[in-house]
Amino acid sequence: MTQFAFGSGTLIGKRTDVTGAPPCLLGTLQDVSIDFDRKIETLYGQYNMAVAAGGGEFKISGKAKFARLQATQINNLFLGQTLTPGSMLEMTTGETDTVVAGAVTVANSATFVEDFGVFYASTGVQLSPVSSSPAQGQYSVSVGVYSFNSADNGAAVLIYYSYTVSSGNKISLANQLAGPLPTFEVSVKETFNYFGNTKDLVVKLNACVSPKLSLPFSNQKFTVAEFDFQAIADASNTIGTISLSE
Repeated sequence: MTQFAFGSGTLIGKRTDVTGAPPCLLGTLQDVSIDFDRKIETLYGQYNMAVAAGGGEFKISGKAKFARLQATQINNLFLGQTLTPGSMLEMTTGETDTVVAGAVTVANSATFVEDFGVFYASTGVQLSPVSSSPAQGQYSVSVGVYSFNSADNGAAVLIYYSYTVSSGNKISLANQLAGPLPTFEVSVKETFNYFGNTKDLVVKLNACVSPKLSLPFSNQKFTVAEFDFQAIADASNTIGTISLSE
C-alpha cells in the first residue's frame, strides 16, 4: 500500500566510542534531513555523451534542528569533553542592590567567581573597577563583596557577576589533540497513518561524526540548535539500514 512520511519524526543519537553514554533524544525536533550524495565518474570518447559511468565517492550526511537542549547531547554528539553533573557556572543579568555603608554583598557571594560590571540603576552609567579605595563612580570587589565610596551610599546599582551552583551540568572545554572525535549512531523514525494503516520509515546509520553544532540566540525567538552529521562505515565496514513498512 502507498506509504507517505509527514512531520519531523524522531531523532536519536547514541555515542558508540565510549561505554555508558546515555542515548540522546534530540527533542522538540523541528526538521531533519538526510542527504545521499554520490560522485559520478564518466568516460567520454569522440562523442558528446558519456559511454560509461562509474560510482566514485559516496557520502551520507544529515542536518537536524531541535529546541530541547541537554548537556549530554552537546557533549556526547559533538564535543567529547568532560561533563560534570551537579556543577554549573551561573551568571546574573543585573542583580539590583543598594549601596549601604559603602558596600554591597551580592546574593551569591558564597560561590562568587567573577565580576562582570556594575551600573547605576537610575542612569545606566557604568562604574569603573579599581583594586581598592574607590572614588565616587568606582568600585572594588573581593569574594562577592563590592566596596563603594561613601558618596554612593543610597545609590541603586545593577551588578553583573558569575557564580557556581550545585545543580545542572557543566562541560569543561579543554584544548584537545587533533584527530579523535565522538562517534555515534543515528536513528530516525517517521510515522504516518494513511486511511487506518500506520506506515513507518526508519533510517539507522551505524557510525557518524559531527562537523558542526550551532546554538543561535535571537531576541524574541526560541533557540533552535542546528546539528550536522556525516556517516562513515563502522568497524565491520557497514553503513546502516533503511526500513520501510510499504
